[in-house]
Amino acid sequence: MKTLALTTLALLLAACSSPPLQPLPAWPEPTPWKAVPAEAAASNTMGTPDPWVLWADPALRKLQAQAVARNRDVSQAVLRVQKAQWAWQASQMDAEFKPSLSLQSSASRPLEANGSLSRSMGLSAGLSYEADLWGRLSATTQAQAAQLEAQRTDVQAAQGLIRSQVAERVWTLAALAQEAPLIEAQRQGATEILALTRLRVQEGKLLPIEVDKAAIALQALRVRQVQLERDRLLQQLSLETLLDDSSLVLPAPLQLPSTRLPALALGSPAEVLGRRPDVQRARWGVDAALAQQRSAQAARYPQLSFSLGVSTGGSQWRDWLDKPLANLAANLLVPLVDWRRLELQQAQAHTDVEAAALSLRDALHKAQVEIEQAAAERQALAAEAQAQASRLAEAQRNERLAHLRFEVGSIAKLDWLQVRNARLGAEQEAVQMRLRQALNQAQLIKVLAL
Repeated sequence: MKTLALTTLALLLAACSSPPLQPLPAWPEPTPWKAVPAEAAASNTMGTPDPWVLWADPALRKLQAQAVARNRDVSQAVLRVQKAQWAWQASQMDAEFKPSLSLQSSASRPLEANGSLSRSMGLSAGLSYEADLWGRLSATTQAQAAQLEAQRTDVQAAQGLIRSQVAERVWTLAALAQEAPLIEAQRQGATEILALTRLRVQEGKLLPIEVDKAAIALQALRVRQVQLERDRLLQQLSLETLLDDSSLVLPAPLQLPSTRLPALALGSPAEVLGRRPDVQRARWGVDAALAQQRSAQAARYPQLSFSLGVSTGGSQWRDWLDKPLANLAANLLVPLVDWRRLELQQAQAHTDVEAAALSLRDALHKAQVEIEQAAAERQALAAEAQAQASRLAEAQRNERLAHLRFEVGSIAKLDWLQVRNARLGAEQEAVQMRLRQALNQAQLIKVLAL
């Protein structure tokens, strides 16, 4: 009865040693979209097909699959998931029976001159179990499970990032390939323009400054050709790094996606933000911190464990069967005596919860801003594309008219070449506009976690 009373007193003291956990305030709802059209915000994106199937050609999707399978960043994220899974499984085993087996051997001899050497050997086997009275072990397991889910979101984020980066590199290479013949045609035209300008200056029909202008234009085109080749090499090397393939041979010809942008369907901010890997990771971080806080709280309470053991030993092997010993024990550990350390652990756990909550708020805010920026850029690019298309159409009409007037002799060849180079420049701008729209679409797919 005395033992039972002491045990009950210890449990009551431990239960009253700290106040209950305070619930966290509710998370603020995401603000409505600002740069997203109302019809796009009202659209439901759940259940839509993979956007890369609609936006990327088969060759690009094949490269994306190769990158996801071979990229080192993705592989490292997968290894971190495996490590977290092992930690979770190890935490589950803490709530199970723990077997033990030990073998002892000793030798002793008195310090007297005639003392004889005596040997002893022993074998013991045991089984222990801790009763999870206050949920400390289960809370630790929940924390490990939340950390495992957080690591899994890293894999999803890495895969989405790799797909977008591969698309960006391939589309940039495609744009450079389309620009190369246009720049070469411009360079040839600029060479003729320079020669004709010198001739006109010699004839006194133009000022000498016009020769400098033509030479500067030709030099700029030559520099652009060198830069284009450098950019092509850098993009190729970057793509090889993403695919972990130093002997990569790209399919030819590379294609930019269609200029027709698909309809933007986002859905509500809560829906979009809820599927982003970075937001999911932050939420799992909060769950892990809360579970760790519950574990730290439960660590203040008494820990009850049981052990069952069988042991035997002796100086000779036959003594092992003659002197077996079985024991059953119950152990009650009262951590309250180390209250200062427990207070520090609980304070640290509470700080971790607050830090995780701030990280979640920060992730939500940054994610929404990132989506708003990509959507706003999409609208701006659509307006720029319309203006650029009008400029290209005007340049093409001017070239046709100039070529007709040149054929009938109403204008000189120099004038026609200048109009032709202007049309070639407008076509280069059109290629760059298509590339910018494609890169923006890849950015949208990434930030929307589609």
